[in-house]
Amino acid sequence: MLALIEIRRRKLQFGFVTGVVGLIAYLIIMVTGLGLGLNEAAGSALLDLNGDYLAYASNSNLSVIRSKLTERDVAEVQSLSGAEEATPIGYVAAVIEFAPEESDSAAIIGVVPGSFAEPEIVEGSTIGGPNDILVDRAWVRVAGTRVGDELALPVGFATRQFTVVGIVDQGYFFFQSTMYVDISSWKELNFPGDVGQRPAASLVLLSGNDLEGMRGEGWRIVTKQDGFNNIEGVQGQQSTVDALRYMGLLIGAMVIGVFFHVITLQKVALLGILKAIGAPGSYLVFQGLLQVLIICVIGSLLAVGLALLTEATVLSSDTIPINFTNSAMTTTSISVVIAGTIGSLLAARQVASVDPIIAMQQQ
Repeated sequence: MLALIEIRRRKLQFGFVTGVVGLIAYLIIMVTGLGLGLNEAAGSALLDLNGDYLAYASNSNLSVIRSKLTERDVAEVQSLSGAEEATPIGYVAAVIEFAPEESDSAAIIGVVPGSFAEPEIVEGSTIGGPNDILVDRAWVRVAGTRVGDELALPVGFATRQFTVVGIVDQGYFFFQSTMYVDISSWKELNFPGDVGQRPAASLVLLSGNDLEGMRGEGWRIVTKQDGFNNIEGVQGQQSTVDALRYMGLLIGAMVIGVFFHVITLQKVALLGILKAIGAPGSYLVFQGLLQVLIICVIGSLLAVGLALLTEATVLSSDTIPINFTNSAMTTTSISVVIAGTIGSLLAARQVASVDPIIAMQQQ
């Protein structure tokens, strides 16, 4: 086949552009993985909650940090006819010392023990008392905490001891590993002052049907995905990642287009001879596009290999928030192939318009 023969005879040129395409595809995969990793760190624990909807305080602007629901608000939400299950949950951030002069922040989530908001245990047992705490695997990787260890959580200017009774795999919230306590303990951690001034919850987690958009005097209900999208910074970071991805695809299309345009200019006379001896223009265009497909597919495969190697080496420590998924790498590879094909259309048009007589006169 003409396309393969030319690639084999011009190994250096085609090898160079394959490497460039591979690096561009690798960059796009890395940017996509960074976007997925940042999203996971921003609120995977919120998305992994078992419910479908979240009730926020109406004056919170869908901010978990600012949302404070009263006992009356919680009771109203729980009594909604469309709510199959409803349970209050709370959020507060805390800096926890896990070794002498070593500390890290964590998202403390208050849940009702035994409710559907309590996460699945992967090791240990569920919350059984006010001083029990569940920690996420992300915290375990950082601090080395094990079941049975004690953690001192700040309560005002003092601390309160909690015993780790279980380990969960819920991920992150606000770029912090998560921990789960009894919601009554959460109230004390978040509001150590007057008991009468303590909010009942930050949110109410619900499962049911047709609850989106419902409102009350002090609360409003949105989908869990809408709640995630309104986490501070999520929309901005996703827009930035998307812009970088599209820019990478644009650069890839331009690089591939310029390369094949130059290649076509170099072989105009040869294309004229082929047309003069009876080669159809459509056949020559097909061979050119086939070369583009081969180069883009090989480059994308190289990029996927580099991404997997990066994941196994540089990213093995979990210190960089990049998450590679099969769907992300597949989508990126297909996008690079499509962008390369679009970028080469100028060269294909040039091939189709070659006049045999004029081309042979240029030889």
